[in-house]
Amino acid sequence: MENSIASLHAADSEEIKPYKIHVSSKYLDLTKKKLELTRLPHEVLLPRGREGEHGTPKSEIEPLIDFWLEHYTWRQRETHLNTALPQYRTAISLPSTTTTPTPSPPLRIHFLHIKSPHKHALPLLLIPTFPLTNLSLTPLFAPLTDPASPTSTQPFTLIVPSLPGLGFSDAFQTSTSLLSKSAALCDALMKRLGYTYYLASATGSGADSPAGIDYHLLRILGEEHKDRCLGIHVIEPCVQAPILSEQPVGWMKFAFARFFHANLWGYEKSDFVALASTQSRTRTRTSSHPNNARGEERPLLNRGGRAYGAVGVLGLREPNTFAYALCDSPVGLLSLVLSALRRRSPGHGLSKMEIIDVTQLAWLPGPEAGARFWAAAVDEVRGFESGMSGPVDGRKGKEKKKMRERSKVAVTVFGADGEGEAYVCPAWAGTKHNVLFSQRASGRAGIAVWERVDVLVDGIRGLAREVERVDPRLRIRALEEIVVFQEPVLEGTEDESESRGRESVDYSIDESWVGGDGEDGEEHGEHGMQLDVESPDTVVAVNLRG
Repeated sequence: MENSIASLHAADSEEIKPYKIHVSSKYLDLTKKKLELTRLPHEVLLPRGREGEHGTPKSEIEPLIDFWLEHYTWRQRETHLNTALPQYRTAISLPSTTTTPTPSPPLRIHFLHIKSPHKHALPLLLIPTFPLTNLSLTPLFAPLTDPASPTSTQPFTLIVPSLPGLGFSDAFQTSTSLLSKSAALCDALMKRLGYTYYLASATGSGADSPAGIDYHLLRILGEEHKDRCLGIHVIEPCVQAPILSEQPVGWMKFAFARFFHANLWGYEKSDFVALASTQSRTRTRTSSHPNNARGEERPLLNRGGRAYGAVGVLGLREPNTFAYALCDSPVGLLSLVLSALRRRSPGHGLSKMEIIDVTQLAWLPGPEAGARFWAAAVDEVRGFESGMSGPVDGRKGKEKKKMRERSKVAVTVFGADGEGEAYVCPAWAGTKHNVLFSQRASGRAGIAVWERVDVLVDGIRGLAREVERVDPRLRIRALEEIVVFQEPVLEGTEDESESRGRESVDYSIDESWVGGDGEDGEEHGEHGMQLDVESPDTVVAVNLRG
């Protein structure tokens, strides 16, 4: 491992290289063997309708194991991704700071660069919902890059990275300030691509995200890189009603508007109807189910995200212990995926193929980097909430408190009909941000990038519209093209030879799903990487609707 990291120091440059997926056959064979050797636990007999009370029931997981073994073909999915998506990778080093005086090794960041065919498109940085990667966001690409009415509907050029440690992006070799470092890497990527100014958007609910990663990462981008990131779009931000002792003015505004059900200070009458409905339903569940406030399935984990969590405090304090189990058992990981889907979106409706796509692509690189990222984010977020300037890391009280910058935001919330699990008033975000735009949608966020595409797109366009009104810098044209370099062909194993033997991949945007003219469609050299233990090369998410 040390040698591979050292070699990255020498490779660090501003080169942007086309990228192609190739997973070694030996890891696909290993997956099959582990599935064949699976030992399932004995189950307790439960009444009908309560089979999932203790987790994923055997009746649900056994058919999926059979499908994985007998009908699932990874090579077909690999070919689809390589031919449909314009993928690149570049190595980025973060500069030294007061907390990390030694410069970090360069990390190879995998990203998609999907250009709009329209000249007035704005640059948009899309952050994948944790722990998925850029390849899970394909439902958003067509409506954002090539809308049906581009003269009246704002188009965007998309830059979509995978977070460090997920998919094709290298993992951090440290465990502190990973959210801040990830934001810095994303900003550096935008600068390298020639985008002086840009917008950024989350693609998942912050309240449902582990440790609130989907919210806090965007918040850091908007606060620490506000000179270039001119606005952010967040979904169900991790905010709460103003507290009298901490925000007396905000508390008085909220109390006054709620008492009169008035449309004042960013509040709307519908906010208070939704709050009352949610609170009433919560009280009913509590009285009917005293041991379960939700009256539903117990959450896997009570900390770090209301819809996530796998192994309680153990998974957050000892991510390696968590990783040993999941890295060795594809069926164990499948069970976790099923539980997460059931809690985040009970009516997700994903097919067997789509569920195995998610599981297979999380299994191949191993979930350890994601587990460590999550654990580190919990500490870092605790530092944000306590007003520290950096992570806690056992040094509570030694960090100087400082006022964080207020970023320009658009806020999207769900549950406006009172049917959500918990309702967040958009105006509550005003205690931390300068709220330029807000929208309220009915129902749950669920897996928003697959199920609520129209709502996400409307929120992003609302942000762009309002930022343009207050900041003319957004309209400055960025570079027309990015510069890519050919990857050298290296002698390697049989799997690498198989990869090099195929014709070069067309990295243009498929007109069937973007509607563009394939402007990036010139041929590039291949980048045939093999999956190995030290530097896994595979994906964590895939185009589930492709």
